[in-house]
This record gives sequence, structure tokens and C-alpha cells, in this order.
Amino acid sequence: MKDSDWRILYELHKTSNLTKTANLLFMTQPTLTKRLKQIETEWGCTIVDRTPKGLTFTAEGNFLAAQAEKYLKLFHDTKEELKKLQEAALTEITIGASYTYSRYSLADVLVPYQMTHPNVKFQIINDSSDALYRQVLDGSVDVGFLRGDYEGPVNRTLLGETPGFLVTKNPVELSALSGMHRLEYKTNEKTTEILTGWWESCFDSAYPSGMMVGHIDGAWKLIDEGMGYVLSFLPENFDNRYRLTLTPLFWPDGLPVTRKTWFVYPKEKRLPEKLLDFIQHTESLAHKKTPESK
Repeated sequence: MKDSDWRILYELHKTSNLTKTANLLFMTQPTLTKRLKQIETEWGCTIVDRTPKGLTFTAEGNFLAAQAEKYLKLFHDTKEELKKLQEAALTEITIGASYTYSRYSLADVLVPYQMTHPNVKFQIINDSSDALYRQVLDGSVDVGFLRGDYEGPVNRTLLGETPGFLVTKNPVELSALSGMHRLEYKTNEKTTEILTGWWESCFDSAYPSGMMVGHIDGAWKLIDEGMGYVLSFLPENFDNRYRLTLTPLFWPDGLPVTRKTWFVYPKEKRLPEKLLDFIQHTESLAHKKTPESK
């Protein structure tokens, strides 16, 4: 018998009225009457007697109504206990974030959440946004903080836009860059696309290859020693310990060169309650619109 049939027996036994029961269950009375007859046929007994004074449950009907109450209570309790077990199982949220986002911005998200959810632990995976996007899709990470626009089966919330800069030891004219060494660092394809587009819109030449320095933090000391320049997107709270020159980048039409940062998580996937709570927390911070970081 269907779950809805047990609900019919339970509610009808409480009301002893077909019209009231039909309204409670968002059914028409003829549909309810037809289904009640089908239940009686299925069990091979008469569940209710129809009298001038209304419905009267038979002995078999009273028994089935009592069983319906037990079944519905068991079903409800089972769902609640499973929900508790699933929530208890999520004691750790795996977060994918770029190295620079982790360094400059992630604490602004995690610290206030941890203060109100001390039992939730975080595992932070640092990688390129390209790799992190794939990990969000395959479930390797629960949520991601990504640089650049990634389309696909994810929900996403814009966290902000980070400005692009030319980073040099001393002020230089853009025309002098072709004679300088570019320092290259690990980043994602979206960032490279933006910077390549800017270069090709400003210079009549291909975006030059550079000396790989690993993480971008490895470039600052080299720039301070006069070994070249970097094109990069920097947060407002960038730790400019070497007092390097930061020259904002602009497109030929005068608009600033920026890169978006997104908070993403899987679409069309049932998520644990605690993870949904963290998602809501992060999205609420984004909607308050504190300066991104980025």
C-alpha cells in the first residue's frame, strides 16, 4: 500500500468526514472515495460503514487506522533519525581555494562561521581555479572559491572583482615593457586569457613568455632585485613589503582590467544541512558586499 493510503486512513479516522479529509489531503471527494474503495479491495475488508449520521469505522477499519498511525510515526521518526545521522557525519567541509585567496581573504569567511559552528572542521585545498572547478564537479571538494568565469552545472555567487596591476621595482612606461623580463607564475587559464588579451590590445606583439617562479610570492623579491616585472591581480590588502610600484592596468577604452572571483558549489545535488548552512553564510557575506579581496 502507498504511503498516501496510510495517510488517508489516518486522517479519515480522525475526522470521520470525507469532505474534511479530502480538503486536508488536497484531493477531491470523489477521488478520495474511489481510493478508499481501492484500499478496501486491496485488504479484502470493509473499512467504513456509511450511515445517515456519517462514517463509522468497522473493527477492521479501526485496526488499519491504528496501524496507519504507527506506520506514519515510524516513517517520520526514521526520516528524522537519518537526517541527524547525515548531519552528524558532516563534521568537515572541504574547501577549494587559490593560494592568494586563501592567504588574503578566506579567513574573513571561515572565522565568523567557526565561531558559531565550533564542531565543523575545514580542510582547505589550494590549487589553480581550473583544477578546483573540476574538483567541485567531481565532488572532491564541497565548495570552491574560483578566479575567473567558469560556466557549467554549478551555482555561483560573485564575491567581487580584483584589479590588475603592472608590478615593477620603479615606475616605468608601458612602452618599456618589451625590453624587460616578464616573471611568470602559476595561475589559471582564465587569468592568463585576461592578461594575454590586455597585452595584445595594447601592444602589436604576442604576450611574451617569462621566467617561471612558481607561486607569485616568489616574484616579489626578484622584482625588488631588478629582475623584471609581473602582471597580476592584487587584493586591496596586498602585503607590499618590498614597496614595489603598482601600476593599475586599463583597457584601451579606459576601463580597468579586472578579474572576478566566484563562490561555487554543485548544482542539482542534494547537500547536507551543515554544508547548506555554510553556503548560506558565505553568500550572505557576499551580498553584504565587503571589498573583495581577491
